[in-house]
Amino acid sequence: MTEKDQITTVLEQVDKAGIAMLVTTEDDGRIVSRPMAVQEVAADHAIWFITRSTGDASQDSKGGQQVNVTLANKGFWASISGTGEVVRDDQRKREFWNAGTEAFFGEDASPEDPEIVLIRVQPQSAEYWDSPGAVATVVEVVKGKVTGKPANPGENETVQF
Repeated sequence: MTEKDQITTVLEQVDKAGIAMLVTTEDDGRIVSRPMAVQEVAADHAIWFITRSTGDASQDSKGGQQVNVTLANKGFWASISGTGEVVRDDQRKREFWNAGTEAFFGEDASPEDPEIVLIRVQPQSAEYWDSPGAVATVVEVVKGKVTGKPANPGENETVQF
C-alpha cells in the first residue's frame, strides 16, 4: 500500500467512526482525552470538531498545540498526532450545524454564538492497526501457537502526512 493509500485509509476510518477521542495536554502537564464528534475530514486532511470556547478541548488546543486524535472502528485503531487550533468562523459553523449539534448545545444556541468554536486538527503522522476481524485474528494467534512463529493478526503501519 502506498503512503497516499495509507493516509486515505486512516482518514476514511476517522470519517466512518464519527466519534474520536481528542487528546490534549493541560497547562499543568496532565494528558486529557475527551470524545468529540467528527464534523469533517477535509481535503487538506484536517479533522474538524465543534465545541464550547469555555471547554477544556478548546483551551488545550489553542495556538497550534500538539494534540492526538484516537479512534477505534470495527477492527481498525488509529493514533493521529498533529497540531490543534481554535477557529472562530461562523460560516464554517453554519456548515456543520445540524440537529445533533443543536441538541448538544441546546436549542438556544446557534452557529453565531461566540462561545461555540471549531477545533481544527492538522495531522502530522498516524500509527494504525487494521485487523481482518475477530475470527481471523484468533486463527492467526492459534496458527502462531501451533507453528511457533509470531502471529500476524493484521497490518500495523506508521504514515507521515
